[in-house]
Amino acid sequence: MIWNEARECMSRDELAVLQGRRLVELVKYMYDNAGYYMKKMRKIGLEPGDIREIGDLPKLPFTTREDLIEAYPAGLLVMSNSRIVHYYGSDHNTGFAGRETLAGYTQHDMDIWKECMARSISMAGLGEEDVIQVGCSYGVFGDGIGVHGGAQEVGATVIPASDYKPAMLGALMRRLRVTGIVSPYSYLMRVAKFVEKRGMKNMLRLKAAVCGGGSGTESVQKRIQDRLGIKVYDIFGLDELTGLGVACECACQNGLHIQEDYFLAEVVDAHKLLVLPGGVRGELVFTTLQKEGIPLIRYRTMSHTKINYEKCECGRTMARMDKVFYGENDVLQIRGNDVPVSQIDAALSAVQDREASYILYVRKEHNYDVVDVYIVCTEKNGAAARGEDRRRAVADAVAAVIGTQPAVYYARIAKSGALCGTHGEVFSDDFGEAYRKDSIEKRVTIVDERKYRQD
Repeated sequence: MIWNEARECMSRDELAVLQGRRLVELVKYMYDNAGYYMKKMRKIGLEPGDIREIGDLPKLPFTTREDLIEAYPAGLLVMSNSRIVHYYGSDHNTGFAGRETLAGYTQHDMDIWKECMARSISMAGLGEEDVIQVGCSYGVFGDGIGVHGGAQEVGATVIPASDYKPAMLGALMRRLRVTGIVSPYSYLMRVAKFVEKRGMKNMLRLKAAVCGGGSGTESVQKRIQDRLGIKVYDIFGLDELTGLGVACECACQNGLHIQEDYFLAEVVDAHKLLVLPGGVRGELVFTTLQKEGIPLIRYRTMSHTKINYEKCECGRTMARMDKVFYGENDVLQIRGNDVPVSQIDAALSAVQDREASYILYVRKEHNYDVVDVYIVCTEKNGAAARGEDRRRAVADAVAAVIGTQPAVYYARIAKSGALCGTHGEVFSDDFGEAYRKDSIEKRVTIVDERKYRQD
């Protein structure tokens, strides 16, 4: 199901012309109204007239989160407050705790969000005959309002249900015959566990779910699909751009279609800041081509992905990006290769259908990157997890992702915080703090010795 065929299926040449025209208008708009960006352009001797087409994009300076925080609040808003109809919060992916900002949205910005969500919901095969349950928060830091607007735009019946407990949600879904859900992955996982526990899968009319959030690894997505017996479509959004709806999976589930008529995407080398070709993984950069309240040019997301520009089997021509890996801490560089931590997590999840925790220790040895994996034994999993077969399975799973064979050990965290072998030998005195901080929410704790120690 394609919501806006004229835009989503336009030729790449037509799209380039549209993007170029909007980019030229955006640059002049920003130069005249956004003082912080005008200073950036003047610093490198660039004027609006120097940008004439889409090919001139690499001439423009990048925008960073630090720029937004330093310019906030007066320097970000590029129009009078009388035209702002909604404020949406950004915590900058928690990278700047306590330094959240509020982005002003004009009615035009809200209409763009609604359009992007309508396209995304349609990609999941949901429309005017459906009852859609919205599990996103309707607060200032939530996506609920934008999702709600998109669901109404496609003609669906909408149920705001972000604050209910699983038992109430189960009853609600049965009584109101819910056929679709749009929510964070954590929300849908709670629903899926409850449905599986109560044996309710065949009592529901669910057809599809659209989910976003950093916890949506491929293994999590698959587990939810198996538990609910539906397709789960991955959706991407970024607080600084707009909420959910910047990109979404279609029925082919071979990447997330970027709404390129509104959001111009690039992938750059995070260190050299050079644009990378399609199919090469790097840092994701966005330019908002139509936003009015707080437009952005070449905004560095600090997230990593790769982009495929080939036409999709679904008929859409909009480029597709892989699942996004959030932040430098979620991508390891091992022997020259970028390795997403979520891929390691997914590989270890597939070793056995059992809760287990791991410490991945990366270090230098004779100038080579070496990886050790520690299977952390607890009272809950200690006895069941041990075994030579399991150790080999873990080694093979990690090697398939990182490209080199790791050493694998069974270990436990002593009361002192030291990482100890199961026979009492001490592997390290300083892993305990990192493990305790991460183990509640993460399957894999990363300890990268290279960041603080040199050979």
